[in-house]
Amino acid sequence: MSILYSKVITGCDSNCVRNLIQEMINCIKSVYDISDSEEFEFRLILNELIANGTIHGNKRLCDKTITAQIETIDENTVSITIEDEGSGFDYKGFFEKAYPCDVNPFSERGRGLKLIKAMCDNIHFNQKGNQIQICKSIKSVALCQKKVSN
Repeated sequence: MSILYSKVITGCDSNCVRNLIQEMINCIKSVYDISDSEEFEFRLILNELIANGTIHGNKRLCDKTITAQIETIDENTVSITIEDEGSGFDYKGFFEKAYPCDVNPFSERGRGLKLIKAMCDNIHFNQKGNQIQICKSIKSVALCQKKVSN
């Protein structure tokens, strides 16, 4: 396991968030030869993770930070961790019940976590509930592995 990317951003400015997401996508693409559909999935996952941290965790307070980290688990698996400064939430209770978006089709609550859970191999929260770590398999091989075999 090795850390590919680590950054702390302060604020809730949309340009700052977009730049963070693009940096993280570029980092993944620098190591893995991901397909367009995999890039789309990573972009969607990162958008949801960071939006949840900024909106729900940090309550849109622009003096709060988001910590983002990417690690390689193995040549085909990436781990992404996002942590906010919020008080956390009851993720156990959240996943035990129906998603709010399933109960009320007009509700946006829960939709992001439902998407993340569907696209990732697994998700894990810290005890407090203000940090999420996802693991996602990549169908293509790592660029360094590809270069060695050519």
